[in-house]
Amino acid sequence: MLTLALRLGMTLQDLRDRMSAEELFLWMAYNQESPLSDTRGDIQASIIAASIFQAQGAKVSAVDLLPKWKIEPEQIVDEVAQAEEGAELLKAFLMASVETN
Repeated sequence: MLTLALRLGMTLQDLRDRMSAEELFLWMAYNQESPLSDTRGDIQASIIAASIFQAQGAKVSAVDLLPKWKIEPEQIVDEVAQAEEGAELLKAFLMASVETN
């Protein structure tokens, strides 16, 4: 209901007061076929961005470029582990550079 209210420029209270249950169910059915939210725009933008990156030789997919609106706890753990691994690799690279000079 929040998305519908936003799209119609109404508050939730306005929506409840002015819309019948029948019309609300019709909007819900329509939303199943053609989403009212900005999700479709995010998908389209990620496809375009991925195409541009791929044209330049990047190995990236549209899914990689989708905004992540909510970070799951396991993602946080994975990101921390990746950051630590990256830091260790950088340190090893720099140490190897110093030793060869």
